[in-house]
Order: sequence, then C-alpha cells, then structure tokens
Amino acid sequence: MRRRWIVLAALLAGVLVLAATGQTWVTASGLEGSPVPQATAGGGRVAPVATALALVVMAGALALTTARRVGVVLVGVLMTLAGVVIASTAVTAALDPVAAAAGAVSELTGTTAPAAAYAVSAWPWVSAAGGVMAAVLGMATLVVGPRWAASRRFESPATADEPAASAPPSRHVDRMDAWDELSRGEDPT
Repeated sequence: MRRRWIVLAALLAGVLVLAATGQTWVTASGLEGSPVPQATAGGGRVAPVATALALVVMAGALALTTARRVGVVLVGVLMTLAGVVIASTAVTAALDPVAAAAGAVSELTGTTAPAAAYAVSAWPWVSAAGGVMAAVLGMATLVVGPRWAASRRFESPATADEPAASAPPSRHVDRMDAWDELSRGEDPT
C-alpha cells in the first residue's frame, strides 16, 4: 500500500469522525418536569475524546508525509490506538443511550431521572466506522510503512566525500536569477 493512499484515507477517517461528532447522537423524549419535550446529546458532548483523537489521526496522517522509519512506526501505533478508542467510545454511546444522554437530560429536567424513551441516530456508528478505518490504517502503516523509501526531498545533494565549494565571485544577482538559483538548490547569497 502506498504512503499517499494511507495519508489520504487517514485524513478521510479523521474528517468522518469530526463530521459525525458534530451531529446529534441521542435524542431523549418524555422528560418529566421539563417544558421542553426532548433533549438531544451531540457526539462532541457524548464522546469528546473522539473529537480530539480525530485530530490526532489527521495530524498523524500529515506527519506520515515526511516521517522516516521510526516516525512511521510511532505514527502507526498512535493511529491504531486512536482508532480503537474512537470506535469503542462511539459504540459505547450507541449501545448505552441512557448514559450518553444523561447530562443533557439532567440539564433540562434538573433531576437525574431518566427520560421515557431514547432514540440513537446513525452518527455514532459513522464515528465508529471512522475509528475502525483509522485503526486499520494504523496497522497497515505498521506493516508496510517501514518498507517505504525514505524521502530525500529535504536533504542536500552534496555528500561528505565532495570538497566544499569555494565562494563564488561577487556579482550582481537580480531577483529572477536568485529564484532560479534557489530552484536548482544553490544559495544565491
């Protein structure tokens, strides 16, 4: 699997989780002692760690663009762990809507009494899918990442065996010449 595809897919997983946590996950209805007929709990409130870890996944994806062997392994481990935690918090919220919406219900009613009914949207499952996707990509990074070719994009083309170049004679360099020299990897100063 190529580095580019893992980076793009990890960014997509992070965006998927962020989009899901911005939506309503649980709607509680039949609230006693409240003039409002229902309370809603969004993903950011129910699973705030998912939002933070989605950003970790996206940052890891960006770090993969320049990471070398040890960095690739560290990013792979972080993405795997972040994906597992995202998925587990989302599934927990979907399977236990009473606990997920408890804060929103108690704010409206002023009590700890549960609502009469709870409806879970599809958004926790979307977030869980993004978490699973991030975990799988993290594991793929651990497997294939150490075999990726190291990027030499930021290294100087000169080697230690080459003698140091003598200082060029002083001359007038206009702006365009300076940019051209920079493009060739030369220092115009």
